[in-house]
Amino acid sequence: MKKNLMTVLIMALVVVNVALSAIIMITLVPATKQSNELITKVCSAIDLELESGKVFNPNTIPVEQTDVISLTNGEAMTFNLMDDAQGKSHYVVAKVSITLNKEDSDYAEKSPLIAGREELLQEIITNTFLRYGYNEVRTTEGQEKVRNEMLEQIQELFDSDFIIGVNISNANYQ
Repeated sequence: MKKNLMTVLIMALVVVNVALSAIIMITLVPATKQSNELITKVCSAIDLELESGKVFNPNTIPVEQTDVISLTNGEAMTFNLMDDAQGKSHYVVAKVSITLNKEDSDYAEKSPLIAGREELLQEIITNTFLRYGYNEVRTTEGQEKVRNEMLEQIQELFDSDFIIGVNISNANYQ
């Protein structure tokens, strides 16, 4: 008789446990879904903010919407590259310019500021080249990496995405 009574008691506790678990699931699942939706929205907003400028493709903007400003006054400048393993110095001689989106909301306000900050922009370019070696910058991937790093730093300087590209032309590597 004691075994039957214990079995009945255990079964009753199991049924109560299942019922309480079902109630908890019914009340918590909708709240959890709402929390997950909110977290997803916040994460997507953060991703958009962090990725703005990096993912942007300047080739999607029509040419008439762009403006190009030379940072080296149209002349080729010499930039140092990182020394190689043997300690040999390398250089790149190139013209550098930036492409601006004239349709961006910040263009009218911030594009005049570029003229007064050319030295800062040249410093960004020089410091970026210093982080890369001769063999790195000669590859297409390396050049793209250098341009993207320069672009990110320049956009950070102006706190805007109206600058859409960094152009390196007539580059000679030594």
